[in-house]
Amino acid sequence: MARILAHRLRPIMEKYFKSTQYCGMPGNTILDAVATIRDAIAHAENTNTPLCILTLHLKNAFDRIAHSYLFTILHSYGLSPSLINPIRKMYDGDTSAVQINGHSHGPIPIRCGVLQGRPISMALYAICLQPLFQMLELRLPGIQIGRSARPV
Repeated sequence: MARILAHRLRPIMEKYFKSTQYCGMPGNTILDAVATIRDAIAHAENTNTPLCILTLHLKNAFDRIAHSYLFTILHSYGLSPSLINPIRKMYDGDTSAVQINGHSHGPIPIRCGVLQGRPISMALYAICLQPLFQMLELRLPGIQIGRSARPV
């Protein structure tokens, strides 16, 4: 089921994220990201343009995606309930328990986290990060490299 849902998310991701997202995007690999960084550095050196490269390390990022945020983002992209509801069912009712000194305490509802290892997880994570990337693109000027239509 998760593989089918991931396949159904692909056109939305390609429409909105293809030029800015490397994570989970078909046809965009980490090698493309590295090449873009390399090209930006070479361009800045050749044109004597000041350059600042921003890197983000999101520690335990998959674990920190709030389910309420996830479903708000999915809805904001205009996804139909027939696509959102099966994803919601994957996360609704998940619980955990803690064992302390041999005594189990729980159930504790799980309200955050994108389950790793499922085919849809990378897509959901990328969708959740996209608003951050859009905000950064609006606030950071980027540089024009070659004939590229958009700054990197």
